[in-house]
Amino acid sequence: MLNRREFFRLTGASGASLLFAHAFGGCASDPTHMPPALPEDPMGRWWLSGNYAPIEDEIEAFELEVEGALPPSLAGTLVRNGPNPAAGESVHWLLGDGMLHGVRLEGGRALWYRNRYIQTQALRSGMPSLASNLANTALKTHGGRLLALYEAAPPTEIDPSDLSTIGEYDYAGLLRRPMTAHPKIDPATGEMFFIGYAPFPPYVTYHVVDASGALARTVEVELPAGVMMHDFQVTERYAVLFDLPLHFDLARIAQGLPFRWAPEAGARLGLLPRDGSSATVQWFEIEPCFMFHAFNAFDTPSGRVVLEGCRLDSFFAEVNAPPASPWRWELDPERGTASEERLADGNADFPHVDERRVGREHRIAYGLRFDDTTGRDIAPPNGIRKIDRRSGETSLWTPGAGEQPDEALFVPIDGDAAEDGGVLLSMIFDANRGRSFLGVFDATRVADGPFAKVWMPRRVPFGFHGIWLPA
Repeated sequence: MLNRREFFRLTGASGASLLFAHAFGGCASDPTHMPPALPEDPMGRWWLSGNYAPIEDEIEAFELEVEGALPPSLAGTLVRNGPNPAAGESVHWLLGDGMLHGVRLEGGRALWYRNRYIQTQALRSGMPSLASNLANTALKTHGGRLLALYEAAPPTEIDPSDLSTIGEYDYAGLLRRPMTAHPKIDPATGEMFFIGYAPFPPYVTYHVVDASGALARTVEVELPAGVMMHDFQVTERYAVLFDLPLHFDLARIAQGLPFRWAPEAGARLGLLPRDGSSATVQWFEIEPCFMFHAFNAFDTPSGRVVLEGCRLDSFFAEVNAPPASPWRWELDPERGTASEERLADGNADFPHVDERRVGREHRIAYGLRFDDTTGRDIAPPNGIRKIDRRSGETSLWTPGAGEQPDEALFVPIDGDAAEDGGVLLSMIFDANRGRSFLGVFDATRVADGPFAKVWMPRRVPFGFHGIWLPA
């Protein structure tokens, strides 16, 4: 029996190139213009291969190459978080050490790029585990602090000027539970809301941070079992909780992630009044499903609550399960009923809306389209989708051969701009050049593709979530 590497050598093919082409849905297949070879994992772990593979060093570069023209008013720093195992390997994509990538834009120029490991105790010890604070998932700024988030632990404070690590932040000792990767900030009150979940009671906690950055309230929410609750939403009246059937199963920890798909337990959404207690949560049964991310939620004039998110039929139940679909649930607190329907055609995840509309009815939503033909548990993204809820129209940017985008963030061109009056920013890997570029899209014409590209000095491994920090 030949091993994979010997097989590729004897057949004259590049193992890295073939694996790479599979990961990108067959892109970059022109033999006259093959992409440079990227790391190949001999065990076939896709998250350690191609542009998912970690990079080893921290660098800085200044006055980056700009193709096209950046809007002079686009001033700030894009910071992206994601897993980058310092040891060179991890048991799952979700479990690598956190690494930040930052790009500073100002006056039509790209001033600098730098990447930095988040200096966690797990990184310093060289022995990360599922219980470690890897700080690798998302970012949020509130109360004058930039926080790197990992939902099994408290946040880690970051210095936005140079992406250096300040240290874990526990709200003056008041936060004794994990913090979700996706807090919500009310654009009117300035309050921040977040949850935390755990395999042991209390399974879910709900927290309110006032506009000054002080932890003001913590509520323990009773659930019948411990579930993964990666996201939640808020409206002007409620926090919306997701009790979905991806249950903790600690017997599976040796397999990487201690969860099992349990559709027999059912699925439900909960409305917790923003100033309420566990006893005031109203639960609504829905069809079993899972949702990593939701677009937004809002109250209607009739008193109902609308939640829109990215619905998966299942997770961990099968390989090559369909990607998430844009979905809509409407909850009626007066009647205690819930209805649901598909929101738009196609698939989408890693959603984003104009943050000025958080908790309010929004018109425009953005998300990544995902390949639905791979045999992996998490399919690669292969486009950026825009959904206009008012007209029902969707538009799609399809990348060129060898290009793969990361999460697209909306940045308004000014405070009074319309919901799509701004740009989308996405870190995009170009296999043809073996480098990544920051794609800048006109949010009104997403399908046209980026009108400007800021070329990175290196490839930026695919990651999770980012944030735009205005100058």
